[in-house]
Amino acid sequence: MPAVRTLSDRELTVGYFERQLLDRATPLTAAGAVRRLAALQAQYSPSPHIGLWSRLPGFTAGQLDAALLDGSVVKSTLMRGTLHLVPGEDYGHLAAAWRRQWLPSLRGRHRGTGLDEDRLEARLREFTTVPRSAQELRERVAEISDDRVHAADRLNYARALLPFVHVAPSGHWREHGKPQLVLWPGELPPEPAATARLVHRYLRAFGPASRADVAHFAGLPLRQVDPALAELGELSRLRTEDGRELLDLPDAPPAADPDRELPVRFLPKWDAALLSHADRTRMLPAALQSQVYRAANGTLLASYLVDGLVAGTWTTTRTRGEARLALTPLVEHGRRPELVAEGERLLAFLEPDAKSLDVVFAP
Repeated sequence: MPAVRTLSDRELTVGYFERQLLDRATPLTAAGAVRRLAALQAQYSPSPHIGLWSRLPGFTAGQLDAALLDGSVVKSTLMRGTLHLVPGEDYGHLAAAWRRQWLPSLRGRHRGTGLDEDRLEARLREFTTVPRSAQELRERVAEISDDRVHAADRLNYARALLPFVHVAPSGHWREHGKPQLVLWPGELPPEPAATARLVHRYLRAFGPASRADVAHFAGLPLRQVDPALAELGELSRLRTEDGRELLDLPDAPPAADPDRELPVRFLPKWDAALLSHADRTRMLPAALQSQVYRAANGTLLASYLVDGLVAGTWTTTRTRGEARLALTPLVEHGRRPELVAEGERLLAFLEPDAKSLDVVFAP
């Protein structure tokens, strides 16, 4: 057997930066980038747009909006019960993998209530062939089930039984209205193929990764992840400096150059690059995690990278025609000209009609 290669922490950081398209070296469409990145967190509507702006040369918000309109990208509640943008071609697999985990827990909470789940699913299928609001879904579940589904579970039960996608303009640039949901028209694939597709997409975008990392991203137990890994066939096996096993696709990019200096980049709230591993230290140093990720409410602050690692957080304000980007350094890095220049580019993207753009450093 060949020796298992050990990757240094720096090799992991540089390789991950490149695989996440943060070097801006690969010209892709918005849909193509979402396909390469597997999924974009979408709880906050501007976040996917800012995430793609950080990764794609010449990106405009309208490019992602157009992909949502033509179905090459869809928005839905998926992994970990969280809103994501995913490739339309992968949606059925990701929805099937996630549904398998969520539905049993809901059934367990309603055991003994006399709920007729087959009737509920059939009637909901008819009801959601046209767009419906979340409130309409809750009310319909209550009506069909004769109030047998607990009030807090009504929307979740509907989403676990059937695959729903958001209807545009949900997911569009700065669209914060209440979404309309509609039944996805395809057939959900069986297991283990469904979870295998999810794991393959994850490794391509976030690998190399441990089994725990895969399970963390997918929100699935290892008993569902392991058969999917086996379905993928022979995987590359590597190790971290502290001895943890990492898995990767056999055609993954070669090891990164650890001596490469990485450009400054800005990441939005809840960027998947910082959330999608059980061990987040390849980009988010352990000493900074409590300052960037607020575990109490699950908030990941907007942050910026210096040489591939989180170095601070950022916020923006707009007063009349003046747009301001405030940087809060979490490590000492000085007033780097490239950080100011990239901040001004970000402000121009966020506030294209502003009369002035100002990048300031918080004390």
